[in-house]
Amino acid sequence: MEEKQEFTLEAFELQTGHYHSLLHALAAAMTRCVIWRYAGTEDKYNVLQLFRFAEDFDKEHPIHDRSFYMVSAEGAIGVSPGMEYLTKWMFIPDMDEASIEKLQSDIRQLEAQSKAEEQARKEAEERARKEAEEKARREAEQKARLEAEQKARLEAEQKARHEAEEKAKQAAPAASATAVPHAKFCPHCGTPYKSENARFCANCGNPRK
Repeated sequence: MEEKQEFTLEAFELQTGHYHSLLHALAAAMTRCVIWRYAGTEDKYNVLQLFRFAEDFDKEHPIHDRSFYMVSAEGAIGVSPGMEYLTKWMFIPDMDEASIEKLQSDIRQLEAQSKAEEQARKEAEERARKEAEEKARREAEQKARLEAEQKARLEAEQKARHEAEEKAKQAAPAASATAVPHAKFCPHCGTPYKSENARFCANCGNPRK
């Protein structure tokens, strides 16, 4: 049993030679010719110029109904309203030496421009990468500095709190030792002192101890 082949617009165009856009017709014609003259004028287009023209032309003048583009064996490009014998030829092959040299020059300029753009893109990417690395390094350093400052502050606070606790512990026994209460009775005659602040016994006159 034969496999059913997928039918696409590209396959149809290649089989019939009928193209539904000027760009598609140009893709077929450029294998046979690279320089054309616009029919009825002396205006010449190389393949690069005609490519740019075809891009705009397809947007402004899309093919409708049964119309299509034709490509001759020599590479001429024409447009038909539906029948091949009614084709109106738009671009006629015209490859003189001067035009070919100009095309080669244009291609060299395009290649040089592409290389310059590619180099500029790589340099921009490299510059962006270095800037990103530098930014990440600065952020890491700042984070480390803040963490070190925070750690030092916490250690200083902890040390100060520890020292304060140690001083308080050392001061507590001394305070309790100095705060010995006075005797309430005279050791000489046994008479109670009249007040807590009395310095002498009211009965025998001896100093309070």
